[in-house]
Amino acid sequence: MKLIVEQCQRYAKMRAHTATHLLHTELAKIFKTTKQAGSLVDEDYLRFDFNTDRLLTPEEIHTIEKNINQMIYDAYNVEVKETSYDEAIKLWAKAFFEDKYGDTVRVVRVFNHSNEIVSIELCWWTHVVNTKDIGCFAITGQEAVASGIKRITAVTGPKVALRIHEVQDILDTTIQKLWIKTHTQLADKLDKVLKEYDDMKASLESLETNMIKQLLEWTDFSSWKDLDKVFLVPVELNFKNVVFQAKWIFKKQNILIFNKEGSFVLLADKWISAKAFSEKLGITWWGTETMIQGRDEKILGLFK
Repeated sequence: MKLIVEQCQRYAKMRAHTATHLLHTELAKIFKTTKQAGSLVDEDYLRFDFNTDRLLTPEEIHTIEKNINQMIYDAYNVEVKETSYDEAIKLWAKAFFEDKYGDTVRVVRVFNHSNEIVSIELCWWTHVVNTKDIGCFAITGQEAVASGIKRITAVTGPKVALRIHEVQDILDTTIQKLWIKTHTQLADKLDKVLKEYDDMKASLESLETNMIKQLLEWTDFSSWKDLDKVFLVPVELNFKNVVFQAKWIFKKQNILIFNKEGSFVLLADKWISAKAFSEKLGITWWGTETMIQGRDEKILGLFK
């Protein structure tokens, strides 16, 4: 049997894996007690899980990218050697104690031009011989994946250029849609658009509130048994806002508000228990003695 290694794929994984070691080193500068919680290496792509209680700040991400790319441009040597486990630990090699190691281990070290160790770990995977072979490094995302565990994804080599093109396409499309000429105008334009949106939203909310107040105060309503007022309101209205306004307008009254989707609220401010009343109606609800709410199409049959 003859084993054939696809060279392009192998080199792509070598770049990503060596970059993972550099990333681990940079994270240890920020989180002094962190350790690796898992990783995945693929063709010019890496995923790294580590123990910490928070995500990286944008400034920290930029610093990590800057430092790793500087190590790539400075062309540091990567040395791989086999030695005893005890000797490797004496060299301060990172070992993952949930893993099992034999008497002989493989140590991967990265040296700067002053012959100082930049990174050292126990690892059996394949690596580049010089950091310059990684080409380039960029973090593409971070997220929390479990309690106390965060995940970073990144790309190396040619995939960094692809990411730059993707980001540039998004930037160009955004610039075009905002009717500006260059990316330097983007922040100011976005601030202006967001302010206009906030102003418009506030105006619409004020208009809606006034409309709801008028609807509640002027619309004909019916009464039913112990209920002073029964309102059927349009589905298009903000039901939460309708209830809020009704509480202020109709104090000390028993009110039922519902719409044709079956959403309802019962406000009980005198004589009756909202819970007991809803149980008599046989509708599905949750709430307190003074207010129950829910969504049950039976309400449409009870109050036509």
